[in-house]
Amino acid sequence: MTTDSTRDRSSLFVSSGDDQIAISLKQLKPDHKESSHFASILIEMGDYEIKVRRSQKKTSRRSTSVTHRLNNHNRQTTTEEKCKISPLPWDYSILRGPTMWCRMFPQLLDKKFQSPIRIYTDLCEYDPLLARHPFIFETDLNCCQTLENTGHSFQVSGQGYSYITRGPVLDEYQFLQFHMHWGANDNEGSEHIIDGVRLPAELHIVTWNRTQYRTPEEAMTSEQFDGLMVFAVLIKIIPNNNSDCIKLFDLFSKITHRGEKINLDYGIISLRDLMPEHIQKYYTYDGSLTTPMCNECVRWVVFRDIIGLSKYQLNQLRQLKQTCKTDKTTNEFITRNFRPVMPLNGRTIYRSFA
Repeated sequence: MTTDSTRDRSSLFVSSGDDQIAISLKQLKPDHKESSHFASILIEMGDYEIKVRRSQKKTSRRSTSVTHRLNNHNRQTTTEEKCKISPLPWDYSILRGPTMWCRMFPQLLDKKFQSPIRIYTDLCEYDPLLARHPFIFETDLNCCQTLENTGHSFQVSGQGYSYITRGPVLDEYQFLQFHMHWGANDNEGSEHIIDGVRLPAELHIVTWNRTQYRTPEEAMTSEQFDGLMVFAVLIKIIPNNNSDCIKLFDLFSKITHRGEKINLDYGIISLRDLMPEHIQKYYTYDGSLTTPMCNECVRWVVFRDIIGLSKYQLNQLRQLKQTCKTDKTTNEFITRNFRPVMPLNGRTIYRSFA
């Protein structure tokens, strides 16, 4: 170990091999009882540097901030780093859940055409034009690009090629994102209830009208029922894993906490594989988003046929957390994230099949 001091005694270096400690001293005011104090300390140990410096803020207490820097990656984080994600303004709990949304967001009181709803096949109006105007649903394998934990669900988003039209609409729609809703057990979870049956989960594929609107945000806030078209796929339990979802669901371990987000490899999931085989048989009605601000801007397409997930895959969904990684106060899982059904209020539900 060697020690070296500069001529003006303002710095002190202590080294041993590749490790070095450098102490820089700063002169205090002449009337101060002490002649000097530490302004900063730099410790170099191999690939790491630790720098301790005196805060320049005028506070009643002395405080220091510590920065660790990994030279190889030029990455900085503070030792007291806190979750930078703001608290969830709403959720599905008793205090901030669906029964409280109207109190939290009073503008919801004026909305009359909300989703989800109950659907009874015999009470729906058959529209033969829907069958003669079949969907065109084209997407490429680069359509799904990111996977994120939003704190309310997982969400897959992307801006790859998609061309979605016809069915109950004339305009052209583009894929925006998809997510799921599920329950704490296998007897609840879907948002729409068809012929009195509630299934354990429901998938929503969200698309936006790029013919009438310039951006997804403009379409979403338009309060016009042509702004978004959301495809709802109800999900039942099957004995074995759904092979089309295995690769995606295995990535949930990388987005366990709220705010975590990863990029998806090319072709890891196909939107068409998430839909029933017969997509031309469906119910359709005008409604809203099922999460605040519950904008009434959605043309809903609820498929008659369903897809399946295994019990294991449903439990993978329930392992996602609504808290961020640095939140040590709670450790809450997303176990129940569906909205109760809303009144129909005179709306007509159409079906494409006899």
